[in-house]
Amino acid sequence: MPIFDRRRLIAFSLAGAALVAATPGLTRQSAPRAQSYGADPLQSYDLYPGPATGPVLMFVHGGGWKRGENSMVNALPDYARRHGLTLASTSYRLVPDVGAREEAQDVAAAIADLHRRLPGRAIFVLGHSAGAHLAALVGVDPVYLGAHGLKPSDLGGVILLDGAGYDATGPRGRGIVGRALDEMYDNAFGPEGSPGRAELSPTLRVRSGQTYPPFLIFHVASRADSAAQSQALATVLIRAGGRAEVIAAPGETHMTINRSFGVADDPEGERGARFIAEHS
Repeated sequence: MPIFDRRRLIAFSLAGAALVAATPGLTRQSAPRAQSYGADPLQSYDLYPGPATGPVLMFVHGGGWKRGENSMVNALPDYARRHGLTLASTSYRLVPDVGAREEAQDVAAAIADLHRRLPGRAIFVLGHSAGAHLAALVGVDPVYLGAHGLKPSDLGGVILLDGAGYDATGPRGRGIVGRALDEMYDNAFGPEGSPGRAELSPTLRVRSGQTYPPFLIFHVASRADSAAQSQALATVLIRAGGRAEVIAAPGETHMTINRSFGVADDPEGERGARFIAEHS
């Protein structure tokens, strides 16, 4: 075995052991298996044991397009087991090595690989923060899944958690939050005014005559920028003949809406489970 492959195998084994230790109820027998969809080590996803039939949930992590990886699943393994889902969680290449366009290409490649491995099963994509942006972009712009012979309507549905960048050309708030988003957007989408801002904005990529998967869009109730972006995305999807619902999450923060999604009796997670059941 080549040295590089051996190191990757050791790394995956250690990651699996750490995940077992850190996740209540997760045994070694139910630990995920790493699946590669590209040459870069970040082009891989974890596939968890699950039912032989039924819906598949692909999670896309957040991290401002520049950090994070596929072990950041929080309560999702238990959530998937409770609701009869097969869970996958994908990594993707990160800023500054690539931009949001290449990250969306990675997410689409991971979905396509999962589609090949589990044919005939409805795949629902769940994304948080930057991952919500990538999930939305792959869910509306046919170029990404089209590179693999698929189309957005092949997805069972898209669930978004407090996303940013649905419209990367618009205002990003004020103060510390606005300045932080300015920097993240510059790094992920290119300088303000560049063509990439519009090309990578899901809200601006929705077109009449296209068929889209259903969208369930959550945002933190107290976050005005996420609320406005979420509603704008839903509005253009509905105007184009699609289905989209926006739900405000009271009492949550940008971090807790992600960490609590999938915890037993979490309202956002349970609404997500009903959405998956409705569209499977």
